[in-house]
Amino acid sequence: MQDLISIIIVNYNGKKWLKKLFNSLFSQTYEKFEIIFVDNASNDDSIEFIKNNYNDGRIKILKSEKNLGFAGGNNFGIRNAIGQYVLLINNDTWIENNFLEKIVNFYNNNNFDIVAPREVNYDKTEKDNNRSIMIDFLGHFAYKKFKNKDFYLSGVCLFFDKDFYIKTQGLDNNFFMYVEETDWFWRLNLLKIQFSYIDNLYIYHAIAGTTGLGIKYNIFLWRNQNTLQMLLKNYRWYNLLWVLPIYFIQNIFEILFFIIILKPSIACTYVKGWYFNIANFKKIMQKRKWVQKNRLIGDFEVLKKIYLGFGKIKNLIEYYKK
Repeated sequence: MQDLISIIIVNYNGKKWLKKLFNSLFSQTYEKFEIIFVDNASNDDSIEFIKNNYNDGRIKILKSEKNLGFAGGNNFGIRNAIGQYVLLINNDTWIENNFLEKIVNFYNNNNFDIVAPREVNYDKTEKDNNRSIMIDFLGHFAYKKFKNKDFYLSGVCLFFDKDFYIKTQGLDNNFFMYVEETDWFWRLNLLKIQFSYIDNLYIYHAIAGTTGLGIKYNIFLWRNQNTLQMLLKNYRWYNLLWVLPIYFIQNIFEILFFIIILKPSIACTYVKGWYFNIANFKKIMQKRKWVQKNRLIGDFEVLKKIYLGFGKIKNLIEYYKK
Protein backbone atom coordinates (compact mmCIF):
# COMPACT_ATOMS: atom_id res chain seq x y z
CA MET A 1 0.00 0.00 0.00
CA GLN A 2 1.36 3.41 -0.98
CA ASP A 3 1.79 6.16 1.59
CA LEU A 4 0.48 9.62 0.73
CA ILE A 5 3.04 12.20 -0.42
CA SER A 6 2.23 15.89 0.01
CA ILE A 7 4.00 17.75 -2.80
CA ILE A 8 4.54 21.41 -1.90
CA ILE A 9 5.07 23.89 -4.74
CA VAL A 10 5.71 27.53 -3.84
CA ASN A 11 5.00 29.85 -6.74
CA TYR A 12 5.56 33.52 -7.47
CA ASN A 13 4.82 34.57 -11.06
CA GLY A 14 6.05 31.22 -12.32
CA LYS A 15 3.27 30.47 -14.80
CA LYS A 16 5.70 29.78 -17.66
CA TRP A 17 7.20 26.83 -15.73
CA LEU A 18 4.01 25.17 -14.48
CA LYS A 19 2.92 23.15 -17.52
CA LYS A 20 6.08 21.06 -17.71
CA LEU A 21 6.19 20.52 -13.94
CA PHE A 22 2.53 19.55 -13.58
CA ASN A 23 2.64 17.29 -16.63
CA SER A 24 5.61 15.47 -15.12
CA LEU A 25 3.83 15.10 -11.77
CA PHE A 26 0.67 13.67 -13.30
CA SER A 27 2.70 11.13 -15.32
CA GLN A 28 4.15 9.51 -12.18
CA THR A 29 4.04 5.74 -11.67
CA TYR A 30 3.52 6.48 -7.95
CA GLU A 31 0.01 7.91 -7.89
CA LYS A 32 -0.84 8.45 -4.22
CA PHE A 33 -0.01 12.12 -3.77
CA GLU A 34 -1.58 15.50 -3.21
CA ILE A 35 -0.25 18.73 -4.69
CA ILE A 36 -0.35 21.79 -2.47
CA PHE A 37 0.17 24.80 -4.70
CA VAL A 38 1.11 27.84 -2.61
CA ASP A 39 0.79 31.03 -4.62
CA ASN A 40 2.74 33.95 -3.15
CA ALA A 41 0.50 36.78 -4.42
CA SER A 42 1.35 36.25 -8.10
CA ASN A 43 -0.02 38.61 -10.75
CA ASP A 44 0.61 36.42 -13.82
CA ASP A 45 -2.59 34.29 -13.65
CA SER A 46 -0.73 31.26 -12.32
CA ILE A 47 -3.74 30.12 -10.29
CA GLU A 48 -6.11 30.49 -13.26
CA PHE A 49 -3.72 28.44 -15.39
CA ILE A 50 -3.80 25.58 -12.88
CA LYS A 51 -7.59 25.71 -12.51
CA ASN A 52 -8.15 25.78 -16.28
CA ASN A 53 -5.70 23.03 -17.22
CA TYR A 54 -5.60 20.56 -14.32
CA ASN A 55 -9.01 19.49 -13.06
CA ASP A 56 -7.73 16.99 -10.51
CA GLY A 57 -8.98 16.52 -6.95
CA ARG A 58 -5.42 15.97 -5.74
CA ILE A 59 -4.60 19.66 -6.22
CA LYS A 60 -5.09 22.03 -3.30
CA ILE A 61 -4.51 25.72 -4.09
CA LEU A 62 -3.48 28.02 -1.24
CA LYS A 63 -3.49 31.69 -2.15
CA SER A 64 -1.52 34.07 0.03
CA GLU A 65 -2.44 37.75 -0.03
CA LYS A 66 1.24 38.65 0.38
CA ASN A 67 4.51 37.12 -0.71
CA LEU A 68 5.60 34.84 2.15
CA GLY A 69 8.94 34.00 0.58
CA PHE A 70 10.35 30.51 0.10
CA ALA A 71 10.46 29.41 3.74
CA GLY A 72 7.14 30.99 4.66
CA GLY A 73 5.43 29.61 1.57
CA ASN A 74 6.64 26.07 2.21
CA ASN A 75 5.63 26.26 5.87
CA PHE A 76 2.17 27.46 4.82
CA GLY A 77 1.91 24.43 2.55
CA ILE A 78 3.20 21.95 5.12
CA ARG A 79 0.70 23.19 7.71
CA ASN A 80 -2.04 22.19 5.28
CA ALA A 81 -0.45 18.88 4.23
CA ILE A 82 -2.05 15.58 5.22
CA GLY A 83 0.57 13.19 3.81
CA GLN A 84 3.04 11.22 5.89
CA TYR A 85 5.76 12.24 3.44
CA VAL A 86 6.51 15.73 2.16
CA LEU A 87 8.23 16.63 -1.09
CA LEU A 88 9.33 20.24 -1.51
CA ILE A 89 9.87 21.01 -5.17
CA ASN A 90 10.66 24.25 -7.02
CA ASN A 91 8.20 25.48 -9.62
CA ASP A 92 10.96 25.84 -12.26
CA THR A 93 11.70 22.10 -12.38
CA TRP A 94 10.43 18.86 -13.90
CA ILE A 95 10.95 15.17 -13.12
CA GLU A 96 10.81 11.81 -14.91
CA ASN A 97 7.83 9.52 -14.48
CA ASN A 98 9.42 7.10 -11.97
CA PHE A 99 10.78 9.88 -9.73
CA LEU A 100 8.35 9.53 -6.81
CA GLU A 101 8.58 5.76 -6.82
CA LYS A 102 12.38 5.84 -6.71
CA ILE A 103 12.63 8.50 -4.01
CA VAL A 104 10.18 6.66 -1.73
CA ASN A 105 11.99 3.36 -2.22
CA PHE A 106 15.36 4.91 -1.44
CA TYR A 107 14.00 6.67 1.64
CA ASN A 108 12.34 3.52 2.98
CA ASN A 109 15.40 1.33 2.41
CA ASN A 110 18.12 3.60 3.79
CA ASN A 111 18.78 5.21 7.16
CA PHE A 112 18.44 8.85 6.15
CA ASP A 113 15.97 11.34 7.60
CA ILE A 114 16.00 13.58 4.55
CA VAL A 115 17.04 12.90 0.95
CA ALA A 116 17.27 14.83 -2.31
CA PRO A 117 17.83 14.08 -6.01
CA ARG A 118 20.84 15.27 -7.95
CA GLU A 119 20.25 18.52 -9.80
CA VAL A 120 20.61 18.74 -13.58
CA ASN A 121 20.14 21.58 -16.07
CA TYR A 122 16.54 22.07 -17.20
CA ASP A 123 17.38 20.87 -20.73
CA LYS A 124 19.23 17.76 -19.43
CA THR A 125 22.62 18.95 -20.72
CA GLU A 126 24.73 18.45 -17.60
CA LYS A 127 25.00 15.87 -14.84
CA ASP A 128 27.65 16.28 -12.16
CA ASN A 129 27.56 13.84 -9.24
CA ASN A 130 31.17 14.27 -8.20
CA ARG A 131 30.94 17.32 -5.99
CA SER A 132 29.67 18.23 -2.56
CA ILE A 133 27.88 21.36 -1.39
CA MET A 134 29.74 22.89 1.53
CA ILE A 135 29.95 26.27 3.26
CA ASP A 136 32.91 28.17 4.61
CA PHE A 137 33.14 29.28 8.24
CA LEU A 138 31.34 32.54 7.34
CA GLY A 139 28.32 30.69 5.93
CA HIS A 140 29.05 31.22 2.23
CA PHE A 141 28.60 28.21 -0.05
CA ALA A 142 31.41 26.44 -1.86
CA TYR A 143 31.49 23.35 -4.09
CA LYS A 144 34.21 20.73 -3.68
CA LYS A 145 35.12 17.98 -6.14
CA PHE A 146 34.41 14.99 -3.94
CA LYS A 147 31.28 13.17 -2.92
CA ASN A 148 29.41 12.60 0.34
CA LYS A 149 30.85 15.58 2.24
CA ASP A 150 27.74 17.71 1.88
CA PHE A 151 27.02 20.27 4.56
CA TYR A 152 23.48 20.65 3.23
CA LEU A 153 21.17 19.49 0.45
CA SER A 154 19.76 21.92 -2.09
CA GLY A 155 16.30 23.27 -1.28
CA VAL A 156 15.28 22.81 -4.92
CA CYS A 157 13.84 19.42 -3.99
CA LEU A 158 13.76 17.74 -0.57
CA PHE A 159 11.95 14.62 0.67
CA PHE A 160 11.25 13.88 4.34
CA ASP A 161 8.69 12.79 6.90
CA LYS A 162 6.32 15.55 8.03
CA ASP A 163 6.76 14.76 11.75
CA PHE A 164 10.54 14.96 11.32
CA TYR A 165 10.19 18.43 9.79
CA ILE A 166 8.09 19.68 12.69
CA LYS A 167 10.40 18.10 15.27
CA THR A 168 13.49 19.84 13.84
CA GLN A 169 11.72 23.23 13.43
CA GLY A 170 12.07 23.20 9.63
CA LEU A 171 12.74 26.29 7.53
CA ASP A 172 12.83 29.58 9.40
CA ASN A 173 10.10 32.04 8.30
CA ASN A 174 12.50 34.90 9.11
CA PHE A 175 14.54 33.86 6.05
CA PHE A 176 12.52 35.32 3.17
CA MET A 177 14.64 33.72 0.45
CA TYR A 178 18.13 32.22 0.17
CA VAL A 179 20.22 30.47 2.85
CA GLU A 180 17.07 29.07 4.50
CA GLU A 181 17.94 25.45 3.73
CA THR A 182 21.57 26.03 4.78
CA ASP A 183 20.37 27.29 8.16
CA TRP A 184 18.07 24.27 8.59
CA PHE A 185 20.83 21.81 7.66
CA TRP A 186 23.30 23.49 10.02
CA ARG A 187 20.74 22.73 12.72
CA LEU A 188 20.37 19.16 11.40
CA ASN A 189 24.13 18.70 11.56
CA LEU A 190 24.08 19.84 15.18
CA LEU A 191 21.30 17.31 15.83
CA LYS A 192 23.36 14.52 14.16
CA ILE A 193 20.69 13.98 11.52
CA GLN A 194 21.65 11.76 8.58
CA PHE A 195 20.88 13.00 5.05
CA SER A 196 21.99 12.18 1.52
CA TYR A 197 21.69 12.83 -2.18
CA ILE A 198 20.45 10.00 -4.39
CA ASP A 199 23.04 9.56 -7.12
CA ASN A 200 20.83 7.87 -9.72
CA LEU A 201 17.85 10.20 -9.33
CA TYR A 202 17.66 13.57 -11.06
CA ILE A 203 15.58 16.72 -11.05
CA TYR A 204 15.80 19.10 -13.99
CA HIS A 205 16.07 22.68 -12.80
CA ALA A 206 16.11 26.07 -14.52
CA ILE A 207 18.63 27.70 -12.17
CA ALA A 208 17.36 31.02 -10.81
CA GLY A 209 14.23 30.60 -12.93
CA THR A 210 12.23 32.76 -10.53
CA THR A 211 14.76 35.38 -9.38
CA GLY A 212 17.12 35.48 -12.36
CA LEU A 213 20.91 35.53 -12.41
CA GLY A 214 23.40 38.37 -11.98
CA ILE A 215 24.05 41.13 -9.46
CA LYS A 216 20.55 41.88 -8.24
CA TYR A 217 19.56 44.08 -5.30
CA ASN A 218 17.09 41.69 -3.66
CA ILE A 219 19.37 38.67 -3.96
CA PHE A 220 22.18 40.51 -2.14
CA LEU A 221 19.79 41.95 0.42
CA TRP A 222 18.25 38.58 1.32
CA ARG A 223 21.61 36.83 1.49
CA ASN A 224 23.10 39.56 3.68
CA GLN A 225 20.11 39.42 6.02
CA ASN A 226 20.07 35.65 6.23
CA THR A 227 23.73 34.68 6.37
CA LEU A 228 24.30 36.82 9.47
CA GLN A 229 21.28 35.50 11.35
CA MET A 230 22.32 31.95 10.46
CA LEU A 231 25.71 32.53 12.10
CA LEU A 232 24.07 34.11 15.16
CA LYS A 233 21.73 31.15 15.62
CA ASN A 234 24.09 28.23 15.16
CA TYR A 235 27.59 29.03 16.47
CA ARG A 236 28.54 28.75 20.12
CA TRP A 237 28.92 32.22 21.65
CA TYR A 238 32.70 31.93 22.05
CA ASN A 239 33.14 31.12 18.35
CA LEU A 240 31.05 34.14 17.41
CA LEU A 241 33.73 36.25 19.12
CA TRP A 242 36.16 35.51 16.27
CA VAL A 243 33.78 34.66 13.42
CA LEU A 244 31.76 37.89 13.50
CA PRO A 245 34.75 40.30 13.29
CA ILE A 246 36.02 38.45 10.20
CA TYR A 247 32.51 38.43 8.74
CA PHE A 248 32.14 42.20 9.12
CA ILE A 249 35.64 42.88 7.78
CA GLN A 250 34.81 40.88 4.65
CA ASN A 251 31.52 42.78 4.37
CA ILE A 252 33.39 46.10 4.50
CA PHE A 253 35.76 45.03 1.70
CA GLU A 254 32.78 44.00 -0.41
CA ILE A 255 31.02 47.30 0.27
CA LEU A 256 34.11 49.18 -0.93
CA PHE A 257 34.30 46.96 -4.02
CA PHE A 258 30.71 47.70 -5.05
CA ILE A 259 31.21 51.41 -4.45
CA ILE A 260 34.30 51.34 -6.69
CA ILE A 261 32.42 49.57 -9.51
CA LEU A 262 29.59 52.13 -9.16
CA LYS A 263 26.96 49.87 -7.63
CA PRO A 264 26.12 51.80 -4.44
CA SER A 265 22.69 50.15 -4.11
CA ILE A 266 24.36 46.74 -3.77
CA ALA A 267 26.77 48.20 -1.20
CA CYS A 268 23.76 49.41 0.80
CA THR A 269 22.38 45.86 1.06
CA TYR A 270 25.16 44.99 3.51
CA VAL A 271 24.22 47.81 5.88
CA LYS A 272 20.54 46.91 5.51
CA GLY A 273 21.42 43.30 6.31
CA TRP A 274 23.06 44.42 9.56
CA TYR A 275 20.05 46.57 10.43
CA PHE A 276 17.65 43.70 9.73
CA ASN A 277 19.48 41.57 12.29
CA ILE A 278 19.47 44.38 14.85
CA ALA A 279 15.73 44.93 14.35
CA ASN A 280 15.03 41.19 14.63
CA PHE A 281 17.65 40.45 17.29
CA LYS A 282 15.19 39.34 19.98
CA LYS A 283 13.46 36.94 17.61
CA ILE A 284 16.79 35.54 16.39
CA MET A 285 17.98 35.01 19.97
CA GLN A 286 14.80 33.10 20.82
CA LYS A 287 15.45 30.73 17.93
CA ARG A 288 19.13 30.52 18.86
CA LYS A 289 18.08 29.40 22.35
CA TRP A 290 16.25 26.38 20.88
CA VAL A 291 19.23 25.44 18.71
CA GLN A 292 21.79 25.70 21.51
CA LYS A 293 19.57 23.82 23.97
CA ASN A 294 18.90 20.90 21.62
CA ARG A 295 22.24 20.52 19.83
CA LEU A 296 24.04 17.22 20.34
CA ILE A 297 27.55 18.06 19.12
CA GLY A 298 29.99 20.96 19.36
CA ASP A 299 31.11 23.37 16.68
CA PHE A 300 34.36 21.45 16.10
CA GLU A 301 32.44 18.44 14.77
CA VAL A 302 30.46 20.70 12.43
CA LEU A 303 33.60 22.51 11.26
CA LYS A 304 34.91 19.17 9.95
CA LYS A 305 32.30 19.48 7.17
CA ILE A 306 33.10 23.12 6.40
CA TYR A 307 35.28 24.35 3.53
CA LEU A 308 38.61 25.58 4.90
CA GLY A 309 38.93 28.87 3.07
CA PHE A 310 36.84 31.77 1.84
CA GLY A 311 33.96 30.48 -0.25
CA LYS A 312 33.30 33.76 -2.04
CA ILE A 313 36.91 34.00 -3.24
CA LYS A 314 36.86 30.37 -4.39
CA ASN A 315 33.61 30.88 -6.29
CA LEU A 316 34.89 34.10 -7.89
CA ILE A 317 38.03 32.33 -9.14
CA GLU A 318 35.99 29.45 -10.56
CA TYR A 319 33.60 31.90 -12.23
CA TYR A 320 36.41 33.65 -14.07
CA LYS A 321 37.98 30.31 -15.04
CA LYS A 322 34.74 29.39 -16.81
